[in-house]
Amino acid sequence: MYERLNLSAEGALAYRVTRPLSRTEIEKITSELEGAINASGKIRVLIDLQAFPYADLGAFWEDLKFDIGHARDLQRLALVGGNELEKWSLRIFGVLTLTTCRCFPAEQLDAAWNWLNED
Repeated sequence: MYERLNLSAEGALAYRVTRPLSRTEIEKITSELEGAINASGKIRVLIDLQAFPYADLGAFWEDLKFDIGHARDLQRLALVGGNELEKWSLRIFGVLTLTTCRCFPAEQLDAAWNWLNED
């Protein structure tokens, strides 16, 4: 399950993941992100990760397709929480896509949002 957080800034979106996401949920999120890309160009994304993000390989595949197709459309990506594997995955993603990525401890949601929106 996920929720879109009520943080707001042009070209910036924030989500909280509280349980592994289904393929359908990933499709909904990526559709929102594509809409923001179409409206703003490059976007910034914050993910408050309170659970492993994928319920199955179909969900992972949908996320991977978005990442490959829009790698140059992500300006910044902030991960709040997450385990060590997820943090390393984010670092590798950042190197491969030239996206500026940063990990934050679970209690630093506000700091992550502020970093995401810095000039």
